[in-house]
Amino acid sequence: MFFNFLSANYDSIHNYSLEPNREKGEEFFYFTKKKATPPKVSATAYLIGDLETGKIILEKNKDIIYPIASVSKLFTATISTENQESDKIAQVSQKALNTYGENGGFYLGEKIKLSDLTYPLLLESSNDAAEIIAESFTRDNFIQKMNAKVQDLKLTSTSFADPSGLSEKNKSTASDLFQFGRYLYINHQDLLQLTTLKSFNNKKHTWFNNSQFLDLDGYLGGKRGYTDEAKQTALSVFSLPLGGENARKIGIALLQSPDRLKDTQNIVNYLRKNVFYGTEKEASIAWTKQDQNFVEEKEPDFVTLFFGGDMMLDRGVKNSVMKNFNGDYSMMFKNVIPLIKKADIAFANLEGPASDQGQDRRNLYSFRMNPSVIPVLKSAGFNVLSIANNHAGDWGRDAFADTLARLKENEIQYIGGGVNSTEAENPVIIEKYGMKIGYLAFTDVGPDWLKTNETQAGVLLANNPRFAEIVKNAATKCDYLIVSFHFGEEYKKVHNSRQEYLAHSAIDNGAKIVIGHHPHVSQDTEVYKDGFIAYSLGNFIFDQYFSPDTMQGMLIEIKLNKDGNMSVTKNILKLSKAFQPETIIKGKEEKLKLNLENKEAEIKVQ
Repeated sequence: MFFNFLSANYDSIHNYSLEPNREKGEEFFYFTKKKATPPKVSATAYLIGDLETGKIILEKNKDIIYPIASVSKLFTATISTENQESDKIAQVSQKALNTYGENGGFYLGEKIKLSDLTYPLLLESSNDAAEIIAESFTRDNFIQKMNAKVQDLKLTSTSFADPSGLSEKNKSTASDLFQFGRYLYINHQDLLQLTTLKSFNNKKHTWFNNSQFLDLDGYLGGKRGYTDEAKQTALSVFSLPLGGENARKIGIALLQSPDRLKDTQNIVNYLRKNVFYGTEKEASIAWTKQDQNFVEEKEPDFVTLFFGGDMMLDRGVKNSVMKNFNGDYSMMFKNVIPLIKKADIAFANLEGPASDQGQDRRNLYSFRMNPSVIPVLKSAGFNVLSIANNHAGDWGRDAFADTLARLKENEIQYIGGGVNSTEAENPVIIEKYGMKIGYLAFTDVGPDWLKTNETQAGVLLANNPRFAEIVKNAATKCDYLIVSFHFGEEYKKVHNSRQEYLAHSAIDNGAKIVIGHHPHVSQDTEVYKDGFIAYSLGNFIFDQYFSPDTMQGMLIEIKLNKDGNMSVTKNILKLSKAFQPETIIKGKEEKLKLNLENKEAEIKVQ
C-alpha cells in the first residue's frame, strides 16, 4: 500500500511497507522529504538500501549487468574464509607473480598462511594474492566455488572468470552486489572490519590500505575496483544516523562510475539530510526541526588544490620508518593527511622510482623506494604525482616503468612521463564541480637518457623542442592547466633566469599555475599575467638533515574559481628528526590580483 501522511514535509519512499519492526506498539518505516533534490550520482547503475531490512532506498539500472573489477575480491575473500583449513599454507608460484599488478610484495616460492593472504587481497587489492589463494584450492576448482556460491545466494546475474576482477567476464548487477553486501554484513562482519584497517603486518610483510573511503564518517568497510571496462566500482557499508535510537546499516553498490568517491559522498549526504527511519511522529518532528535550521548548500564554484614538494621515502627516511614507526610508512603522513584530504585534488613530486625491479645505475645518490609506499600514498589522499625528476631513472627504465604500472594499479594519476611519448604529453584531467583541471609536468634536470619516445617509457624533458606546442595543446583540453617543473639549482632560495623563462613560457602558452621542485629549499613565488608561479616548494618528505632550510618546505593551498580568479595560502611545513612532516605553520590566504586580460600583473607575491 502507498502511505499518505498529513505532513507535507515527508513521504514514503516505497509503495509498500517495510518489514514489521515494532517498538512501543508503533511500526517503523522509511520516509523521505517531499521534493528532495536527488543526489548527483554519476554512476550508470547503483542501489542503496538497508542491510538489516533489505529494503531499497534509491536505485538506478539496478538489474543491468556490468563488469565489477576488484569488488570480485570480496567474493574471493568469502570463499577462502569459508573453505580454508585451519592454518593452511599457500606457496607463491611464478604464474601468480605474472598476474598484472604488483601489490602484495610476494616472492617466488614464498610460503604464507592462507588466512594472511586476505589482508593484501582486501587492503592493497593484490591480484597476486587473489591468484595465490585460488591456486591453493586449484584455480579452476576455486572459480567453480565462487560461481556455486553466488548461485546458492540466488545472485543469478553474477558470474566469475577469475579471482581478482581483472577479467571483464567478472560481472554482476547493483542489485546482486547489494544482496551480497547483506550477506557479508550478516555473516562476515570480520571481513568488512578488516577492510577498515590502515595496515597489517605478518612479520614478513606490511600491507597498507589504499582505500579512498577510510576517513568517511560512518564507513564500516567494503571494496573498490577499477578496470577500463568496469570504470570505477564499489560496494560499501555505512552506519548512518537516519532516525530512531539506532544508526541504520546502509549498503551502497555502484557500477560504471567515473568518480565513486564523489558519488558515495553525495549519496551519504543525501541520506543524512533527506531520509528518515522511524515512526510517523518521529519523522514529522525531525523534518520540522531540520526545516527550521535549513541552510541551502550550493555546489562550490571553485576547486581547492593542494601542492606538496619533493617526496622521497628511501635511504634515511626508510631507515627512520623501520626504526621509529615499525615499518609503517603511513605514519609519515599522519600530520598532513587532514590538509591533503581537505583539498579536491592533491599533488606532490615523487622523487624516484617505487619498485623492486631494475638495476642500480650507481648515481651519486640513487633512490628506489619500497613499492609498498604507493598504496600508502593513495590512502593518504594523493590524486596526482609528478614522476619527472632527476632521480626517476636511478634504477633504470625497468624500475621506472614498473613504478608507472604500480601507480596505475593503485589509481594514482602520474604526470611528467608515461609508457610512451603520447601518454607523457597528454595532460591528466580531473573534473570537479564542472571545472576541468589539467596537470602536466617536465624535468629540466634530466635524466636525458630516460626521455620518452613513441615506444619506450620515460620522462618528459623541458628541453623538448616541442615544449610550447605540448603546453598549448594540453591547455586546450581543460579549463585550467597546472604545469609542474623539476628545475633550478639545489639549495638556492631564489629562482634563476632559466626557471623564470620556463615558467613564463608555460603561462604564455596557456598554463594557469606553475609549481616547481628540485632545489630542496623553498623559493619565491610570483604572479605573472593571469597565472601564479611557485618556483620551488622545497622538501615535503626528505632526509636532508644538514640544514634548517632542507628540513622544511612549503605546502600550498589554492582556491581556483571558475572565473579564473584565485587565492593562495602558503603554509610552512617543518620536518621532525625522524623526517616526518610534523609542524604546519598556517599561512594567510591571499587573493591574487590577476590580469585576466592576459597582461602582465603589476605585483608580485613574495
